[in-house]
Amino acid sequence: MLRSRALAPSAIGIVVLAAVLWFLRPFFHGIAMFLWTSPLVWFPPLLVMLAGAALAARGRRRITVENIVAPRRGSPALLGAGIVAVVLFLLLGVANGPLSARALYTDTRFAEVDRLPSGATVRLVPKEVAVQVASSGFNSPTEYLTNFSIVRTPEGLRWTALRTPDGLIRTFTKASQGIVTLDAGLTRRSVEQVDSELRVAPGLRLTDNLRWRLLKKRYFVELGEEVGIEYPDGRARIIVPYIEYEGWLVRRPKLGGVFIVSPDGSIEDLEPAEARRRPEIRASGRLFPERLARRIQDSYAYKRGIWNKLFVHEEQTQITDTEVNAQPYLIDFGGRGARWVTVAEPYGRAFAASAVFMTDTLTGRTEVYRVPRGQSLSGNRRALDTVRSIAINGVTFANQGEGPGGGRFRAVEPRPVFVDERLVYLVSVIPQSANSVSKTVIVDAEQNKQVAIFDNDTDPEAERKTVEYLQTGDVPGDEPATTTAQADAEGEATPTPTPDAGGGGGGGSTADRLDELIERQREILRDTQALRERLEP
Repeated sequence: MLRSRALAPSAIGIVVLAAVLWFLRPFFHGIAMFLWTSPLVWFPPLLVMLAGAALAARGRRRITVENIVAPRRGSPALLGAGIVAVVLFLLLGVANGPLSARALYTDTRFAEVDRLPSGATVRLVPKEVAVQVASSGFNSPTEYLTNFSIVRTPEGLRWTALRTPDGLIRTFTKASQGIVTLDAGLTRRSVEQVDSELRVAPGLRLTDNLRWRLLKKRYFVELGEEVGIEYPDGRARIIVPYIEYEGWLVRRPKLGGVFIVSPDGSIEDLEPAEARRRPEIRASGRLFPERLARRIQDSYAYKRGIWNKLFVHEEQTQITDTEVNAQPYLIDFGGRGARWVTVAEPYGRAFAASAVFMTDTLTGRTEVYRVPRGQSLSGNRRALDTVRSIAINGVTFANQGEGPGGGRFRAVEPRPVFVDERLVYLVSVIPQSANSVSKTVIVDAEQNKQVAIFDNDTDPEAERKTVEYLQTGDVPGDEPATTTAQADAEGEATPTPTPDAGGGGGGGSTADRLDELIERQREILRDTQALRERLEP
């Protein structure tokens, strides 16, 4: 009786501790997901430790649970088991990633296609420009914008962002007031606000936090991108796809479903098939997670097995990123839906394109176009080098190392587009401040040359001309923008362009525009001197 009374407080304490840990379980999600998704790493070492503890307990009269859990201190068997378990843990930790990726490749049915599709729409505004433009035009002292995502809408591709309360007190007491949208096909500012109070959203504190609430509904899942979209009723919703894992020791990811978060804080948990029947989700192009699409595309490098991936490298692809906003890029194919598109290079130091991956944003079905032998297509990194090698009026590119003497412009986000079943890259030239798009350059992947340059900073028809080229393959007016190099070849000096009064092509500030004007004058002097030398007998 006395012993049972002594155990009662301990039992109550254990129950209370378990209840507290259960309530706070979102805080331990990272550790729990490691245990859930990587049993190969920790389960075999655990068996080794248990075997060592059992051997250490053999010297006692009886092998009991107490003897295994608390064996003799300093036991050689237990010490040896501990060393083996640590080494095994490290080795399996290294092997788990390749084994999981190989399992993902084996589970995915890559459909090989022999030609590239046409008729695609791609955004003209890079992500970092969208962030700068939307934030600078967002007039609110109590909010800031987060979770920028590209979304497919009936009006075309748009950037959306969630309006998050700013300041410690407001994150505890206020809800998100909705989203903002930005037309991804217009390089000029086109920010619109959607006022719709969201009681559960990212950036809020305690139980109103989106991640907290979603993990309370489903714990052993990996949350995808948190995307704000506008519903036909004019109110905002948040879409969050999630990833589940299957397999035993070696586990692989798959699409688990999608959460729909309503303004009142209610959460719908939809299975993939059910979500595909929702017209608003189908239209958004945000059902299949971007993160999972990239993992599937990366896994193609394991086509010939792990040994080939690590040592032989035959037909091995590698996906390289040139931006903080990494591949894949969302490409809209109209009635055929949207796809996550990625260009891969061959393994090693080559800069060519070896494969193009296209993952359906609804089903996750992945098509791969392998560049035929004997055909050469430039990769995404080479497309940026090509743009930086072009002499464009008023544009001096910054050094890649951001060292002294660099210019004020950068070439960013080589988005792959398919024009007449050809691969071309749409590259944006932006100021260092990323507050606008100055030029849009089209680079032909087969010829590794620029096809056209559209002057977004000076030509109000630049967006229309870009879309027209992407749809028809013909440069509007059949006159690509003239570069300094082309003017030199014709034996004519390049005329002085008039600076944009709005600062769209020069970075915004007066100092930026003055520096740009000085650089232009220097280019004119160099061109004039070169022309004079050619004319002299």
